[in-house]
Amino acid sequence: MEENVEITETLIGEEIPIVGTDKNGQIIENEKSELAFKIFNSGIKRAENLLNINIDAANNKLSIPEDKLLDSYRAVVVLSISALDAYIKTFLIVEIKRSLSEKKLSTELKRYIKEDLFTKDALHQVVLENNFYEKVIEKFDEDFEKKSFQGQKSIDKYMKLAGVNQVFKLVSNSADKSVDKLLASIENFTQRRHLIVHCGDHDLTQTELTENRITEKDASDCLNLVRLIVNEIHKISQSK
Repeated sequence: MEENVEITETLIGEEIPIVGTDKNGQIIENEKSELAFKIFNSGIKRAENLLNINIDAANNKLSIPEDKLLDSYRAVVVLSISALDAYIKTFLIVEIKRSLSEKKLSTELKRYIKEDLFTKDALHQVVLENNFYEKVIEKFDEDFEKKSFQGQKSIDKYMKLAGVNQVFKLVSNSADKSVDKLLASIENFTQRRHLIVHCGDHDLTQTELTENRITEKDASDCLNLVRLIVNEIHKISQSK
């Protein structure tokens, strides 16, 4: 297993079955990120349901107390950011498995395996095992369970593991949107999600109970932003 010792070289000589491969061990092309996209659409649909909670099947407005509507809008923000988180996490796992199967690892992915997934001693030991790929994938699954893929810095950092550099620049170019506005918007909504989840959307700097203001437009803008980002990443990934 000499070829396994250097992670920067081809990692292993044996083919190990990876999810998303056919009986010949080839990656099924249309499965590259379809699972992630399906998970996202399921999650964002829940957010959409809450955004339109006061609209019936005939498109008539229902009479719902304002405080309940505002809490629905807060839930839209949380569900939208969570849907993006789930998409990025699933996309990365699928793409990393594909990279390992094809033995086409980005520099960032090689570095992450060496420095984040294993200690030096553990890596030297595991590279000698026949199921090295399986061990790496198992480590990624465990590691990503503890990770959050929220906020532009986190998303940009981890997307590099899948060989997608400057993901928000790619998205902005593809969607013909300002990258600065895109980054500011995703950061603002991510922070708002944190305020809702961790502070009940209260302004804790005040001496009296004060709720942060939220509107239907805020919720709608968050949902549409997240949908734009995921749709563009999906489109880019399918054209690779």
